[in-house]
Amino acid sequence: TRSLLNTARLMDENPTLLRLKELEALEKVTGKIDKLTVFGGLEGVLSGLVSLRKA
Repeated sequence: TRSLLNTARLMDENPTLLRLKELEALEKVTGKIDKLTVFGGLEGVLSGLVSLRKA
């Protein structure tokens, strides 16, 4: 829809908005599990999240 297209365009133009969306997705994932162990800091978690989406 038009709304999704506008959102995608804004995120493409603004890396900060994209990062906030990634953090929002990470928050949803971590809210559904009991324990989260992070190796490699936030960058490692977000890189793993991105690689999960590609699979």
